[in-house]
Amino acid sequence: MGAYFDIGYKKPSLENYGERTLSILLNRVASGALEMLFDEALKETHPVIHEIIMEVLVLDQISFTDLNKTDFNVAVQAIRDCIASRKEPTEWQTFQKNVWEAQIEPLIQQDECYQQG
Repeated sequence: MGAYFDIGYKKPSLENYGERTLSILLNRVASGALEMLFDEALKETHPVIHEIIMEVLVLDQISFTDLNKTDFNVAVQAIRDCIASRKEPTEWQTFQKNVWEAQIEPLIQQDECYQQG
C-alpha cells in the first residue's frame, strides 16, 4: 500500500455539490518520494507547517486540510521552490518532481485555499 494524500476541498459550485474532496491514493514508492520532498522543503524552514501536513502519517495519510489559507500557500511555494532549486537533479529527485507535478499540483490548483502567484 502507499499513502492517502488529502489536499483539501474544491471551491463550492453547482457542478461539485456534494463531492468536493481533493485527494489521491499513491503507491508506496510515489508516497515515499513525496514524504522525502516535503521533509526537504518544509521540515527545517517551516516546521509547524510540516508537522501539520505529516501529523497523520502514522495512518498512511498526508494532509493539507488543517492548514489555513496562508500556510497552505506557503507550503506549496516552499515545495515548488525546493524543486526549482535543484540544478542537477538526481533520478530520484526527478521522480519526486514528476509525482508532484502529475499527481498533486492539479489537486492543489483546484483547492479553495490556493492562490496563484
